[in-house]
Amino acid sequence: MESPLSSAQATDLVGLLAVVSVQTHLGHEYREEADYWAGQVDPGLAAEDARTIVWLLEEVAGSLWLPRPMEQWARSWVVSLEELAGGADSG
Repeated sequence: MESPLSSAQATDLVGLLAVVSVQTHLGHEYREEADYWAGQVDPGLAAEDARTIVWLLEEVAGSLWLPRPMEQWARSWVVSLEELAGGADSG
């Protein structure tokens, strides 16, 4: 069974996704995805959903338009979410 996010972690992840969703220099696809996932994250985030968010955060973290602190925040979440998603992938 995957390790669910704490309420504080879920809130932090929602905050990151909300900030990504208003980055006008990012493509509309990324902004729309971030906006959608900001409304879907909760402490019981499923591994499949975590993998989708990892993809999104990896993509935006690689953008030249993202401020460095946001890039670091996104990369930190990639690592955390990969651990969550990886825990449910065995088999």
